[in-house]
Amino acid sequence: MISKRAMMIRIVIPATMVLNGSVVFGQMGGGAPGGGAPAFMDPKFSDKLYEAGGPQGREAKEGAIILSVNIEGNSSISQNFILSTMQSREDRTFDKETFNRDISTLYRTNLFKKITPYFTESQGGVHIRLIVDERPIIKAVFFRGNQHIDDSQLSKHAGIQKGDPLDPISINSAKSRLIELYQDKGMNQIDIQIIQGLKPGQREVEFLVNEGPVERLNKIRFIGNHAFTTDILKTKISSRDALGGIRSYMFNKASDLKMEADRDALMGYYRTLGYFDARVEYRKDYNTSGDFIDLTFVVSEGQRYKIKSVSIVGTKRYQPSELLPYMKLKAGDSFLQPNKLHDEKFLRDVYGAQGHIFSEVIGELVYQPNSEVDVVYNVGEGDVYRVSEVRVHIDGDHTKERVVMQPLGKIRPGSIANGPEIDNAERRLKYLNIFNNDPSQGTVPNIRIEPPAGVDQEFGSNR
Repeated sequence: MISKRAMMIRIVIPATMVLNGSVVFGQMGGGAPGGGAPAFMDPKFSDKLYEAGGPQGREAKEGAIILSVNIEGNSSISQNFILSTMQSREDRTFDKETFNRDISTLYRTNLFKKITPYFTESQGGVHIRLIVDERPIIKAVFFRGNQHIDDSQLSKHAGIQKGDPLDPISINSAKSRLIELYQDKGMNQIDIQIIQGLKPGQREVEFLVNEGPVERLNKIRFIGNHAFTTDILKTKISSRDALGGIRSYMFNKASDLKMEADRDALMGYYRTLGYFDARVEYRKDYNTSGDFIDLTFVVSEGQRYKIKSVSIVGTKRYQPSELLPYMKLKAGDSFLQPNKLHDEKFLRDVYGAQGHIFSEVIGELVYQPNSEVDVVYNVGEGDVYRVSEVRVHIDGDHTKERVVMQPLGKIRPGSIANGPEIDNAERRLKYLNIFNNDPSQGTVPNIRIEPPAGVDQEFGSNR
């Protein structure tokens, strides 16, 4: 049965107009530019405030003039820094919500273990006193033993610097990032020790680096591959060898991280083509000097799975027998992931063209004996939607709304929300060449669909 309700939706088209070589940012439907999110509020702040002496905060008189703000207990962090972080300042009126945000902002700097507020009211207003318990601060970060990578690059990747809170977790995370940096550059035998920074009382962080050699790939081999040639499999990985010595020192750094990613990529490639039992491992064989490697991928392909059956469940508008003939996966064929993705999109488009704009299609694989698999497409049709409003607002050039409406074709208030037509309209907007199409330069043309208030879109489409 088709839903008798035609629920109304709103279509919003944000875009960044390119005018005379400059970028003009469009703002849709009001609100602060860029989304204007509300100020951050720590959901557990009330608990922190209570533990830190917060009840005194609630005794301060709303609207009283702030006569002074005094900071006590700080040694490494200047009073000017703390006061500049706060909106509650001398000669302003006291507001509890603003004050709570101030304390939350100070906690978020991760520079303080505890902040205890006290208030003293007088005839002219209120005096605020904050007693702070500071976290240790890093006074300096040093790197010793590095030769191939300079201090500035190591500091950038470590992610910690002078003035940051001294936190053992952050220091160990910095060590992990440095190891990944070296491995990416072919120094897989890297060893990094933390000489200073983890013991109580230490305020300087020091890393001792033993880089090891820059390892390079000499040859890349594959063993156990029968369905696909070595040349094909080499195109699926990012590691590169020396091409028989032609590029012994170009583009062939041996990265453990890259090798692991290559192994995963090879398994993914096999499985997209129905080799669900495929396994791939690799081994490294060093030359006598320890700087060149022969890399061997050991492949166990297994059997290629065939499709035992294809079924569709959850459909009401259509009978499965009406849809199955148009789908690419067929019983008896070898499984192909691209065909599964095609069929999922086909079903979404079929329903989307009839206004089921938030229909959901999930293809489930049910593995069977003898290297066979059942493919079950679970369909959540959802309601039929009509367009209630099309909003286009581009700051700086109001005459362009007419130009935008033309590529929308039949997408107008009251029309069925046709999913494929909406996708085509979005492509036509991009091809107009009057909007910015570079995401790094601003909003690119896109069509955003807003469901009615109270409608759960969690089950919805990718639109």
